[in-house]
Amino acid sequence: MRITVALVVLLAGCPSRTTKDRGTLADPVAGTTGNAIAAMVAELQDDVLSSYERDEPPDVETGMIPVEIGGARIGVGPGDVLIAGELERAPSRWPLRVESDTPTEIRSKRLETHLAQDQSAAWVFDELSWRLSLCGRTAVVPLRVTMLYARDGDRWVPIFEHMSFGHAPAPRRDGELYGTRIASKVVATSDIVDELSAVMSPVLSLGANRNAGLATGPEAMLLGPDVAAEWHGVDVLGARLVPGPAKAVEDRRIGLVGRGIATATVAYWIGNVVANLPARPGVAAGKVRLRTTFVFEHRRVVKSNADPRFDATPCGVDDEDCRWVLVQGHVSQPIGDQELATRVFGTALLSSSLESGEPLSVTCEDGSTAQIRVPEVAPLPAPPPAARNP
Repeated sequence: MRITVALVVLLAGCPSRTTKDRGTLADPVAGTTGNAIAAMVAELQDDVLSSYERDEPPDVETGMIPVEIGGARIGVGPGDVLIAGELERAPSRWPLRVESDTPTEIRSKRLETHLAQDQSAAWVFDELSWRLSLCGRTAVVPLRVTMLYARDGDRWVPIFEHMSFGHAPAPRRDGELYGTRIASKVVATSDIVDELSAVMSPVLSLGANRNAGLATGPEAMLLGPDVAAEWHGVDVLGARLVPGPAKAVEDRRIGLVGRGIATATVAYWIGNVVANLPARPGVAAGKVRLRTTFVFEHRRVVKSNADPRFDATPCGVDDEDCRWVLVQGHVSQPIGDQELATRVFGTALLSSSLESGEPLSVTCEDGSTAQIRVPEVAPLPAPPPAARNP
């Protein structure tokens, strides 16, 4: 049902920001040392890399997030959105479902992990190279992925994963919005939701105050749909996630990581936005549905004369002078199987209806035909109708 293939086919040789009159936002990583912290980071990195190899449904049973919100896995294709209980039957996360005997390989190119100040959660970014052997060559599929994990006792639990294939967003010729809706649900106080919205919305809409709630340390990262739309650290201040001025929140699921709302210091947002894209050469103006995931952290504003012991106190213990700031954002547009395969294989592509389940077939250089079998997968239940935004 899904396919993402490479834009490249290789021969098989095959400081924290400043807030007006409030000092600077504390860096959640600064001053975090010791063998225990290093062990936590190493364990998380090992869990992430191991999950690439296993590629199994994630174990998301935890008391660290609201059961009403649950976790999520967002993939490359238009239907690749799994929420909460749907994750129990999650198919392969990779863009092309193939039989287990098909030669494939996954390589991590830039794994980054960042701990929350109270170590209750961590957000992850990676650049991936998914490789498929075909016709004696290797198709290389460049992917980007962001994740959020919660620390539940002595283990890391995945909360969400958002994978995308970078390409310039474009409206469909028929004017329809492309991609699965997400049922809206919020488990947070209205004050928290309002503050998160006030931080996130200007970043999407390029509002005048878009930098007021952005983290700018090494832990900050924003990704847009285009392959070049990637910013890290202080560069997030110049981020332009989506071209065009108008973006409207369509769906949103908002949850908190922690044992309770009052003590949680990490929040996450999963949803869709609708953007009005301007015309560009060869592409008409129009509306598109974009997938979004955001991670926020509740941080204290550090004053120059503050008591260091107070500065080190997590906002979940004492929230005086604390603010919600955006530490990670990922916006993407799904891409269909046939369009992506055509981009990659061009005239060598023999398949004409990949969305309907047709196997991927290509013509090899010697004139022979190579075909990839697609395993039979039981269909997921139909998603619930999208709820109206609160």
